Formats: sequence, structure tokens, C-alpha cells
Amino acid sequence: MKNSKLFSFWAILFCSAVSTFAQVTVSGKVTDASGSPLAGATVMVPGSGIGAAANSNGDYSIRVSGTGTAVVQASMVGFSTVRKTVSLSGNQTLNFSLAEDMLGLDEVVVTGNANEKSKLESSISISTLNPSTIAQTGARSTAEILRSVAGVRSEASGGDGNTNITVRGVPISSGGSKYLQLQEDGLPVLLFGDMSFATADIFLRADGSTGRLEALRGGSASVASSNSPAGIMNFISNTGATQGGSLLTSVGVDNQSLRTDFGFGGNLSENLTFNIGGFFRQAEGGRTLNYTGNRGGQIKANMTRMFSNGYARLYVKHLNDRAAAFMPMPMMVTGTNDNPTWGSIAGFDALTGTMHTTNLSQNFGIGGDGAQRRVNVSDGMHANSNAVGAEFSFDLGEGWSIDRGGTRSCPRSWRSEVRAVTHKFSYQLIEPDYIAANRL
Repeated sequence: MKNSKLFSFWAILFCSAVSTFAQVTVSGKVTDASGSPLAGATVMVPGSGIGAAANSNGDYSIRVSGTGTAVVQASMVGFSTVRKTVSLSGNQTLNFSLAEDMLGLDEVVVTGNANEKSKLESSISISTLNPSTIAQTGARSTAEILRSVAGVRSEASGGDGNTNITVRGVPISSGGSKYLQLQEDGLPVLLFGDMSFATADIFLRADGSTGRLEALRGGSASVASSNSPAGIMNFISNTGATQGGSLLTSVGVDNQSLRTDFGFGGNLSENLTFNIGGFFRQAEGGRTLNYTGNRGGQIKANMTRMFSNGYARLYVKHLNDRAAAFMPMPMMVTGTNDNPTWGSIAGFDALTGTMHTTNLSQNFGIGGDGAQRRVNVSDGMHANSNAVGAEFSFDLGEGWSIDRGGTRSCPRSWRSEVRAVTHKFSYQLIEPDYIAANRL
């Protein structure tokens, strides 16, 4: 009898504990204002580390522990964040309808921040450009895209590369973007800054795979990344969370240019998405060369596997592109230092002419190893870049996380990124003989 009472006591205590810590399933659908599903939208309980991403149909499901009520939040880039309170008395159905956020104040910014924050919550200057905004600017290169960012000075005087880029208040030091870091998907294109005649923008091409540009100026940028006291320009790729793609071909009427950009992404299965994009082009260039100075292309792809507590993503990129370097150019200067007059020298138009010629396409000299070498001047700025990367983000539970190789206890998430990048470029980018050949 005594044992029976003791058993009943422990049974009641056990049931009470189970009831206290029971998990409630909250599920539903995330859509936009028109009722279309928002694949990839994030649904979470703020501050708990509990969350999941909506699948291709916009459906989600999370398990919440506790009693009483809980706040559940749904968010997605380009849409306003919505929070709702749900009762934990049993399994619940909770649907979200997100409205477009035209100013993007609720967009979560991941660049240069120790924790993901919305624009409204951040204390630094942030701009976000989406593909439609970039297309409206008519930009033809990375440098011209950056001209649309407030406070950025971008001088593309040499063609599609070797650009001088900085942010208002920070000087340009010997060209390039030594104080402004350019990134792709959160990692620097050149970690240690610019090399002479091999700047970061030579290895960075915006194309049909670009999802958005996050531009941060000042503040925490220099703390969270190297070579970035002026800020960070992060070109983020589409991930296929939204089904669809684009194909765009542009033709130049005065420089014999032809360029095709493409991008497509979607679901391979319920929890597996992909995106692939790139460009191919050929053009004489911005000046009269009498040969194809800009030629090549790029292809990028990524694949994302969604899990109940996070995601894993793989990247791959191949860039092989040549761009003519239109500098230096001879000019005639008359007048005085206080009142100079600029013009063209006899037989050369400073506005349309170039020192390039098909009659001087080979450059001979001595390489760094002391051996003779010969390069093709018509290769111009030749970027040959291969990159492979991986990104992981998982909820590890209460109190522990790994953030890009470091460990800490808050917030409760795991994010680690590893990326191997190799760059190859022709010697004429840095050999002084090449510069001399352009001055003949």
C-alpha cells in the first residue's frame, strides 16, 4: 500500500513536469499581400533561437516549449516584419501575410554586424539596392553600380576595372579601394586590400545572379572586417528561395558590344533550393580599339538545404573575363596653373581615342623569376578567379553558438562560413613594361 501511494505521488509529479515543459506545435503559411507563398521567409520566436524557414509552398512548422503565450515573428527581405501572439494551450495554426516594405526599414542587414539587425535598428548608414533598382540605373560595371549608393565616390576612369572607390570623408590612397572592402556573399574579394593595377573590383562582377547589394558606411564596418574603415559593399547572391529567373541581352550601337545576363533559381525538392546565374559578353570597349577588348564571362551557382533548425549552403564561382584598360591618355594643357585649358593633341582625340593598337599587341620583358616573358596587351585586365564556399546556420539550443569561427553564448545560433578563393591574372596588370607600352 505504501509503495502504491509512493508510485502515485511520483506519477503525478512526472505528469506535472511533462505538462509544464510540453512542446506545442505552431504551424501555418506565410504569404504576401496577394496571397502568394513566400518561400524562404523566416518564422521564429524572438530571443529563443526557435525558428524555421518556410518551404516552397510558404508552409512552416516550429515547436515551442512553455505555457501561457508566446510571440511568433515572420520576416523576409523586402517585406515588413509581422509579430503575433499565440496561446500555448495546444497545437496552433498561425498564418502570416507580409506587406512589401518599400523603404526597406525592416530588412535584416547581415553585412558588417555582429548580430543581424534591421535598418531601423542599426546606428550606421545603410543602403540596399535590389536588382530592379540596379537595372534602372543602367550601370555597366560594378563601379557604376556603386555610384548609386549615397556618399560613395566611384571613379571608373580606366574601363571595367581598376576603379578608385571610397566613401565621403575617407581619402583615396594611390588608387583602388584600400579603405573600402568589396565582398561577395559576406566574404572579401581581396582580403588584404588592393594590389597595384589589380584592384578588388577587377575580380567582382554583378550579373543575373545578384540578389541585392548591402552598402554600409562607417560605424561597425571597420570592426567587423579588415580593410574597411570607410565601409563594406557586399554583393549578395540569390539563393532560389523565390522561384523564377531572368534573361537579359544588351547590344551597344557604337562599340560593337553584346552582353547576355541570366539567372534562374527555385526548388529541387521541398527543402532543397538552387540558383545559377552569370553573364557572357564581347565588346570593343568604351573607345575605338579595332579589336574585341572586353570579352569573357562568369558563372555562379549555389545550393541550399533547409532543415528544421537552420540551413546549409554551398557556393561555386568561375570568372574568366578581360577588360581593356583605357589609360593613361595624353592631353594638351595650355594657359596657366590658375586657369588651365584642356584639349587634345594633334592627331589624337582625348574623348574617343586610345593608345591601344593592333600593331603593338605583344609585350616583351623580364619576369620576376629573371626569365623572358611575353604577354598579350589585348588581354588588358584579365581576371581568372575560381571560388568555392560553404555557409551553415543552425540553432544549437540554449545558450551556445558558433559565429564565424568564434564561440559565444548569445544569441542562440550557429553560423560558420568557410570559403576558398584563388585569383589568377595576367602579368601585364602589374608589370611596368605594360604601362610603358601603352604610352608609346
